[in-house]
Amino acid sequence: MPMSFNRADSEPDKSKKKLVENILIMFVLMMLCSFLTFQIREGISTQEQLSASNQKHAAYLQQLDDLQKENIKLKDENSLLVEEKDQLTENVLNEQGYSELAASLAEIRALAGLTEVTGSGVTITLSDSTITDTSNINQSSLIHSQDVQYFVDILKAAGAKAIAINGERIVCTTNISCTGPTIRVNNSRYPVPFIITAVCDPNATYDILQNDSHIIFRISEGVEIAVEKNESLVIPAFSDSTVIDSLMTELEVVNPS
Repeated sequence: MPMSFNRADSEPDKSKKKLVENILIMFVLMMLCSFLTFQIREGISTQEQLSASNQKHAAYLQQLDDLQKENIKLKDENSLLVEEKDQLTENVLNEQGYSELAASLAEIRALAGLTEVTGSGVTITLSDSTITDTSNINQSSLIHSQDVQYFVDILKAAGAKAIAINGERIVCTTNISCTGPTIRVNNSRYPVPFIITAVCDPNATYDILQNDSHIIFRISEGVEIAVEKNESLVIPAFSDSTVIDSLMTELEVVNPS
């Protein structure tokens, strides 16, 4: 009798234990399924967001490229219009008997950098160090605005008739400054390499640059500086309308009509 009683008593216990185990397993499986569902949804959402971001990035790049092309086109058109305006002004002055005034105006425009200049000269290319070991990269291995300004000052002292940086004409109001990995020239930003062109005596200027102690020192620090002689260069006219407008405003204030 006792043996039979124990068997009957243990059967419900085993059933309850099995039931609890099944419930726990079901709970764990439900939690696992919920977690996997959440992860899958998050993955799909992330992929959709990434795809949307890539599409926006590509659209922005295309828009930027279109705007840059349009900007170049408008600059070219503006240069042609400025040339036509100057020619018309000179023609009118000559027709009205103000030939001396026309000559003076042309001279002033040339001195102010508002006319294109052609001739022989030099091209200077400035680039950051090509060191691949990032642990050795420091500020001295990068080209800074001070380096660009130093070359501009040397070229002016050497008698350069006209200077440009990446096609941007240097005039008396030009400011050269660092803006992160780029430099600002007038109102435009340019990344490396910085290409300086100057209409000047190519032989004399080349010798000055090759023997300058500061340039030799900067080369020893790892920056890349290349100087090339050119038989023919074209330095564009200064075309920053914002600065021109501000100068004209100042002139009107100083000498009102």
